[in-house]
Parts: sequence; structure tokens; C-alpha cells
Amino acid sequence: MDSLGAAITVFGIDLFRELSKTNDGNIFFSPVSITTVIGMLPLGARGSTATQLRKVLFSEKDTESSGIKAEEKEIEKMEEIHHQFETFLSEISKPTNNYELKIANRLFGEKTYLFLQKYLDSVEKYYHASLEPVDFVNAADESRKKINAWVESQTHDVETEAQRL
Repeated sequence: MDSLGAAITVFGIDLFRELSKTNDGNIFFSPVSITTVIGMLPLGARGSTATQLRKVLFSEKDTESSGIKAEEKEIEKMEEIHHQFETFLSEISKPTNNYELKIANRLFGEKTYLFLQKYLDSVEKYYHASLEPVDFVNAADESRKKINAWVESQTHDVETEAQRL
């Protein structure tokens, strides 16, 4: 993809086509939110998992070569996508008198899991998301409430799908 916008558009259209196959009613989703989450994943993935995730953000035409050069090219493209997300999220968060538009990202991870600092630093830098440790193992319901409270605080009490978990 030449740009983040093109990647989000292609992904959104493809996802809409898939969702509309199984849904007779209205469909509402945010391709930006979903691709933001997908963009965070390759920062911690390696090997075939990382390759598969990159293919989600690039069209088949963009990923059609083989060999090491193709993989290096994909990694380069992914790095560019991360930088574009960083710029996009910074720009969209700038205050204005005309409207308020905010994208809030946060990682909620099992408190006993050791996350690599390099991953956490990259997610913070590119996606403005920090890690909030929670106890999914022993306190799942409390963790759910904590996540919902955070979402509520970020959306100024507007009910979201996450709050209905």
C-alpha cells in the first residue's frame, strides 16, 4: 500500500464484504480502530505470524514476491505503516475548537505475563497505547470492570460495545 489511508480503506471494504455475508441488518464498525489494533500486533510477532499479519495490511499485489528480499520489503512497508499510524494518531488528537475526535488505545495484559520492553516502547511510540496489567486468571470479572471503566472514562460515558462485555 502506498499509504495508511489506502490500507485502511481496502481492509474496511474487505471486512464489510465478509460481515455482510452473515448479517442481515445494519453493520457498524471502525476500520481505523481495527487496523490500529492489527498494526500493533506485528510489533510483537515473528516468523509466519508476522508475515500473515502484514498481509492483512497489504493487498495481495503488494505481498506477491518470494524470497528474503520480499520479506525485507514487507518489513520495510510495515515500518512505514507504523510511522504513518504515529503521525495519524498524533494529528487526530490535536485539540480544535470545532470538534473533539479522540482515538484511545490501551493494552490490557495478564499481570503474570512478561511483555518485552521493546514491544511496549514501540506500541507507546507508534500507537499511543500503554500496558495496564490486570488479573485475568484470578479476577476476570474485576478485570472486565476495570477495562469497561477505562473505556467509559475515555468516551465520556458514551456506551460502547466493550462496556457491554
